[in-house]
Amino acid sequence: MLIPDELLRDVDVLCLDAGGVVVCLDHLRLASLVNASGLAIVDGGVLAYAEGEAKKRLEARAMVTVTWAGQHLAGAHGWAEMVGTMLHVAGVARDRLPSLINSIWADHVRQNLWSKVPDGLPDALQALRLTGVRVALVSNSEGMLDSLFSALGIRACFDFLGDSGVVGVEKPDPAFFAMALAACKSTSDRALHLGDTFATDVLGARAAGIRTALVDPLEQYAGRHPEVPRVPSARAVAESLTVCARSR
Repeated sequence: MLIPDELLRDVDVLCLDAGGVVVCLDHLRLASLVNASGLAIVDGGVLAYAEGEAKKRLEARAMVTVTWAGQHLAGAHGWAEMVGTMLHVAGVARDRLPSLINSIWADHVRQNLWSKVPDGLPDALQALRLTGVRVALVSNSEGMLDSLFSALGIRACFDFLGDSGVVGVEKPDPAFFAMALAACKSTSDRALHLGDTFATDVLGARAAGIRTALVDPLEQYAGRHPEVPRVPSARAVAESLTVCARSR
């Protein structure tokens, strides 16, 4: 998959979403948590499909809403909608979701379900930063990314770590992107944002005047939004930006 030249030109700030870009969902672990609960049985492969369907439902405002004990916590409402929708698409009955979400949340807090770092990404981001390009994170999350990234050994890869559960604003609000640009002392025309969700990443970046592309290696958006560039991974983009920056 070729990365369009117009995405790479004159980039001073690479903005990244967290889930699905910097850290990926462990579908097998989520399946094991569901299956161990005794409330339902799901397959990890089906959950990978269900994740893509949940992203489309987010765009259509057709997410499954779950009433559960932790829904008042920072970022937890959106987390529960995403996990609950995935599980329902995977075949879990709606009346089982509140108990499942409560149980899964406790394990998520102990060890984030989105914790698989793509091979080579940290080295690619650090190499990019050595050229003077800043790397910012702009993520709708639950306020735990700083500790997660520290535990994973990738916190130093970011010049700005924007976690909606901490800063109090969520994508697609362009104000969130403005925070990243201000922290990196740059402007929207010098930034590129990569995300895996059209409804939050693409629409948010567009509203902020930032060029954007979808990270969609599983082709979860196949046939949708053909005007939005696709890239294979954040690593591939970071490596290409490093080459561009060194040739300036």
